[in-house]
Amino acid sequence: MRAIGTFALVLAMASPALAGPANSTIGGKKLKEDMVHSAGTGFPSTFYEWWNSGKKNLDWALTGELVYDDWGASGIGGRVDVFGFRIRTHLIRIGLGVNGVVRWNLASKKRPKVTNDTAILFKPGVLIAGNTFNTFTFGIRGELGVPVSIDVHERVSVVTGGFIPFNYFLNEDFFDVAWIPLLIRMGVEIDAGDRVAPFFFFDLGPGISVSSDGGGSDASFAWRIGAGTAFWGVLGKNKNKSDSAATASSEPIE
Repeated sequence: MRAIGTFALVLAMASPALAGPANSTIGGKKLKEDMVHSAGTGFPSTFYEWWNSGKKNLDWALTGELVYDDWGASGIGGRVDVFGFRIRTHLIRIGLGVNGVVRWNLASKKRPKVTNDTAILFKPGVLIAGNTFNTFTFGIRGELGVPVSIDVHERVSVVTGGFIPFNYFLNEDFFDVAWIPLLIRMGVEIDAGDRVAPFFFFDLGPGISVSSDGGGSDASFAWRIGAGTAFWGVLGKNKNKSDSAATASSEPIE
């Protein structure tokens, strides 16, 4: 966190025009385009997101992900008791997740050297997966987040904030498990072109696992990491709008 803060300060002092990427998918900025696509990979999943600009300060998205570790965040060293054996809390071996996302931009503050955007995010979802015991798991998610975008350069936004991805796993043939990470985000979004904004994020914090067998709770580190890109103006409505704007700008003014 200190390294990202130092990076943000240096860029803020170096740049007079602070805009950052026009369309944020991991932070708190309101979308500028009607439709934005986002794809990335990392741990514990590889994902695709279809973002749409709603009315006023609202954005919404539908997402799909290939999950290959504990949904929400990977745990480090967590343990639960299963049939008398102590195992890691990594229950998910492979699965498919589908999520909805609603993001509301709460505030946008422009200052001489930095611009801050804060939002609140809700992300419900379901997971169908196989677990480490080769049986079936059905997962339910209710993630709550407060993403914050800090424009520190005309092409760069630092992203931070807090996220709580509450996950409940209904497991076939053995007890259910709740997995509740408490994460702080460190990330960056880069305006790499008129229609592309690569991003990177790393979420880290404590995680709590609770099993339905009455064995109590266990705590460990939780983390997730991802890198990818947001892109827009490539398909459908946004493409026509972008192409029309480009044609209009190229015509001579009489």
